[in-house]
Amino acid sequence: MRINEAAEALKRVGLGRYEAVVLVNLARAGAATAGEVARASGVNRVQTYRALEGLEARGLVEVTLDRPRRYAARALNDVFDMITEEKRAEIEKLVEIRKALVESWPRLSRRTRELPSVRLQVIKGRSQIYRTLHALVAGAKEEVFAFTTTKGIQRSYRAGINEALLAAMHRGVKPRLAADVNEENEALMARVAENVPLRHVDRQRARFIIVDRSALLAFLIQDERTIRGEGETALWTNSPDFVKAHLGFFEKAWAAGIPATDRLQQFRKVP
Repeated sequence: MRINEAAEALKRVGLGRYEAVVLVNLARAGAATAGEVARASGVNRVQTYRALEGLEARGLVEVTLDRPRRYAARALNDVFDMITEEKRAEIEKLVEIRKALVESWPRLSRRTRELPSVRLQVIKGRSQIYRTLHALVAGAKEEVFAFTTTKGIQRSYRAGINEALLAAMHRGVKPRLAADVNEENEALMARVAENVPLRHVDRQRARFIIVDRSALLAFLIQDERTIRGEGETALWTNSPDFVKAHLGFFEKAWAAGIPATDRLQQFRKVP
């Protein structure tokens, strides 16, 4: 694993941007002054001092009594134990706050009307989108139709949506998947086609999913610039007209599509 990958991993478990970079470089150095860490990490001195103070406050680095002070990273397992304890305390606090709010909410809320029958929600950020997508698939009762891409399938695997779909299929849910099957994604699509009805649709890049012909999640912006995909944006709606329009597009593409088994066979033919 490279330094930037290790720093990114530490960011995902709760460290700040500069804290993660500083901690990784400090671990490489063994023990170092703030100035040495700043030079090694490429982080300016002010941000380095702030990062070290934050790490020290959380017990993730040890500090000597030398002058100038020298810092050393705690063992990685100790770091994760401390972060885990922090997360556990946060969850306990969250549970307490939730309980208090749930008890008092009926008195605080003045809403007397039910939610409108036709709703629309804009969802931002890849994690939120795939959380919603997972819930949609897991809650399907009859059908799941998806128009997707290679990256869409790869991210669905990582988000556990394929397991949710297989579980839905065991309950009798019927899926259909349309995507551009090509030589670059041949192995992935062959794997998908083993479990889900899949058809090739040439040069299509749309991404949306329709569940039970009553709800739609469509990607409006696909953010490939960052790992977390903060710019990625999707639209969820149960608008009958909106769902019907996308359903018609899907059905037309499905009817014109080539079964994945036939498409994959084309790549395997000997010239």
